[in-house]
Amino acid sequence: MQNCFTTSSRVAGCAAPACISRSISHRFSRQAGRNTRSARVQATAAVQTNAELLAAAQKLAQLSQEKAEQAAIDQQTDLVSELSQAAGTNVVLQEINDGTFKGYTLSGQTAQRFSSVITLGVLSFNLYQPKDLKIKTLGTDSGGVFKGRRDDTATAYVITTPFEVVEQQGEGEGAEVTHTGIKGRSLAIGEYALAADNPQRLTIKFKKMRLEPASVEPAELQRWLDTFAAANPSMDPATGVMEVDLPAKSPEGWMDYLMMTPEFQLVQGNFGSKTLLQRV
Repeated sequence: MQNCFTTSSRVAGCAAPACISRSISHRFSRQAGRNTRSARVQATAAVQTNAELLAAAQKLAQLSQEKAEQAAIDQQTDLVSELSQAAGTNVVLQEINDGTFKGYTLSGQTAQRFSSVITLGVLSFNLYQPKDLKIKTLGTDSGGVFKGRRDDTATAYVITTPFEVVEQQGEGEGAEVTHTGIKGRSLAIGEYALAADNPQRLTIKFKKMRLEPASVEPAELQRWLDTFAAANPSMDPATGVMEVDLPAKSPEGWMDYLMMTPEFQLVQGNFGSKTLLQRV
């Protein structure tokens, strides 16, 4: 009996219909692969030579780092999105997708949250106690968004949120907020992957939640321990770090690419927040 399986792309001496079908299918598959790679190479080259888009992205990075007025950031974000869509660079290019990136939230629900008093439960998916403890997030400057290699994971996606424990009297704009000086960071730790059905999208699966003190200075660390240790028996008593694995049905999200260049990535998350990532 003739053997139809071969390591060669040409099936020599086999006239069986199944072999012919495999051979044709293999050729089409290889051609499709070459076409995909060629399109990505051309798109990557188009990004690298699009001076107007790159200049607009640089200006957006500058505005976000200088903490410019929100209206100016929003206007520049819209410009970058429009230029990117016109250039066809609002898709995920695998060749320039991976690497190490640091990002800052520009607008949306997440950015609005940074200006409000919230509870520890809201910040930590109700994983840590006391979940009704009032905290004030301090923006993303000391952590922000990280995309890249972390520990043994090459596709990590980490959102770091620094915060301070506060006391609040009243509600709304007239509420009186007292700062306690007890500061820490929350880290939502996940992994990203290419979406199977959307060329603009990466999916994000969050797997761990970590809380840690902002300082290891003895007096500040002790205040952190006094606030959290009794209610969180899983805390490391020496470092004050709390880290738990999220359940199998942990929060999932995604980010759609508004722009991807070798240096910058502009994304919009599933809650509408826009983030600019810069390769480091």
